[in-house]
Amino acid sequence: MPVVLVLAVIFVLVVFPPMGSLIGMLSPFPLAFIFLQRGKQPALALMALIFGVIWFLAGQNQALLFMAEYALMAIMLGEMIRARFPGNWCIGLSSLISGGLSLFLLVAIVGNQELTVKEFFEKQIRAHFAQSIETFEAVGENKAEIEDMKAFVERMVGGFASSYPAIVLIGSLISAMVNYGLLRIVWRRIYGPGLFSERSFAEWICPENLVWSLIAASMALFLGRGIVAEIGINLFVIMMVVYFTQGISIVIHFLQVRKVPVFLWFILFILIFAQPLLIGLVAGMGVFDMWVDFRKIRNPISSEES
Repeated sequence: MPVVLVLAVIFVLVVFPPMGSLIGMLSPFPLAFIFLQRGKQPALALMALIFGVIWFLAGQNQALLFMAEYALMAIMLGEMIRARFPGNWCIGLSSLISGGLSLFLLVAIVGNQELTVKEFFEKQIRAHFAQSIETFEAVGENKAEIEDMKAFVERMVGGFASSYPAIVLIGSLISAMVNYGLLRIVWRRIYGPGLFSERSFAEWICPENLVWSLIAASMALFLGRGIVAEIGINLFVIMMVVYFTQGISIVIHFLQVRKVPVFLWFILFILIFAQPLLIGLVAGMGVFDMWVDFRKIRNPISSEES
């Protein structure tokens, strides 16, 4: 079954790339599950098979990127979960290592295309936006709105290109979170808690020392120039995603404590993700939780574990 699932993901990636990218984010799950269930050797054999199939269907670069983005993440998640590492360590290290290697491979690939790294990222961003604009045109969106979208893309493409490393790492972080959560749910339903901690996401606390990274990123972004500002914007974006995640955990905590019906959860989260002001508010809750302790769950033990 895991082999069939992974090959189905590969098929979708080849036939319909936009949907394939979304589904591809889940491809570490069957690999990591086999790793946990059957051990290292069957999982590595399966990864070697997938690597060969992707090389045959899509080429060397895509096969290497798949191994860096997804197979390596599956190995890291499997090893760390079996070693009983806390969830935040499993997610953080697996996303950092797989995302970092993906960036390294992207830069190496760019070196053979006579483009600077920033020009390469700008090209990729324009291609992604072009697909979105074509979709809007196909469904008959207003032409004036489409032209406004194109103008917005041209204005913002430079900023997006500068923060593309952060976007890659954030994508890796989201993928690690989704796959770890899915592994935890499925494994606990089949085999019981065993490998996974009993602590829920609603109790997650971000390491307090990370606030210095946010302060340093803000100073580099708003006071720096050139490469310093570019480093600042990447670090700032990553830190805001981390604190937004903590803000979401706070929101979930209050929803659980007050036993809010599930359908209201969906409405609330749709509102949060649709409104930039609410996204900023949730991220701010994550930042100030270190001092305010909205959930009243901080203590010396939880601080050490986080």
